Amino acid sequence: MENSYLTHLTKRRSIYCLGKNISQSKSQIAGLINQAAKLSPSAFNSQSTRVVVLFNEHHLKLWSLVKEALDRILTPNDFDKSVSKIDACFASGVGTVLFFEDSSVIEELRNAHPLYADNFKVWSEQAAGMAQLSVWTALASENIGASLQHYNPIIDNSVLKEWDIPKSWKLTAQLPFGSIEGTPEEKTFIADDVRFKVIK
Repeated sequence: MENSYLTHLTKRRSIYCLGKNISQSKSQIAGLINQAAKLSPSAFNSQSTRVVVLFNEHHLKLWSLVKEALDRILTPNDFDKSVSKIDACFASGVGTVLFFEDSSVIEELRNAHPLYADNFKVWSEQAAGMAQLSVWTALASENIGASLQHYNPIIDNSVLKEWDIPKSWKLTAQLPFGSIEGTPEEKTFIADDVRFKVIK
């Protein structure tokens, strides 16, 4: 059975060789990312996910902030390895998507629905993951490569300050994207009968 959604999911891979050779305009890419995040589900339709797309010098500034943060905590040898990866795999792309969850929305839901208060953090994390997958897959469907990174929390304060982002927005992931300049390794899977059961 052919299914276009599964075809797009299959194309969604961690692409570490990114370049700037894409045909889509920045406005087209931004619109695609916005729609993918907008259409992603969330508990109580809370829509707690927030997205910032960085292009040009802002994209490069993000990865400069990451390197500054790593320089403070890594040994010189480990730092050099990290810088090489950042420059070749992330900063080399066209842009970066920053994903956040708005903690003020979560707090409002806790107050409005105290019976479920302990669940809203988990549900927010689920919403974040679904939005990240949606955006990543939407980019893949347009032959734009990406990989999901997590340099939070070491860059959280710098990111909020640099782009004047509300303090209630909690950074959850970074998705550098660009043209696909290298083929990823073949993906392996655990056996279907380990992951999946059908009960009739």
